[in-house]
Amino acid sequence: MSTILRTLRNFRKIGLKEYGHQMQYIGDTKAGTLIAKDRFGNKYYENLADELPLRTRWVDYSNKEFDA
Repeated sequence: MSTILRTLRNFRKIGLKEYGHQMQYIGDTKAGTLIAKDRFGNKYYENLADELPLRTRWVDYSNKEFDA
């Protein structure tokens, strides 16, 4: 769970549309640099400065329907 100040800071950085997308799919707000995009459309992000330790990298999966 993130703090309200961190959430508001990220909201200002990413905007309303991306904020809604992140809350829908990952349940947290994150702002970072797009590092790579693979052939499946997954986007890899990184933020070494503002994130908590061990939460500096994350993936935005292109396929939102998980079939395990």
